[in-house]
Amino acid sequence: MRMTAHKKEILTYFEPDNLEWVTGEIGAPPFDVSGVAYLVQGLDSFDSRHHLESTRRTLETMVRDGLLEKITSYEQRQDTTQSGGGKGVWCNVSRYGLRGTCTLMRDTGGKHEAIDGEVVRID
Repeated sequence: MRMTAHKKEILTYFEPDNLEWVTGEIGAPPFDVSGVAYLVQGLDSFDSRHHLESTRRTLETMVRDGLLEKITSYEQRQDTTQSGGGKGVWCNVSRYGLRGTCTLMRDTGGKHEAIDGEVVRID
């Protein structure tokens, strides 16, 4: 495994010192590809498919190397052809987080409501 500058930068986004700022910019971990691309590449990432694909490949390599883990969640996203008032489309979104931290996700009150009760994390 080669530790590149982008991999090192991505790992710093999970550090406690940076987490408050990162959460304000792109939301709480686990992060999606477009959010990480925005942090790494800036606003240019929204105009170039290359930046998104490059970031996705880096994140997938980090998963394969055991640095991160990947989960898939069903979320509503705005389609690139929609204006700000569009309802968006539902799709599977890959999210990446530190190993051992992606087993549970917050319920945001979306389409599928959770059952009330206790949650216990099993390691």
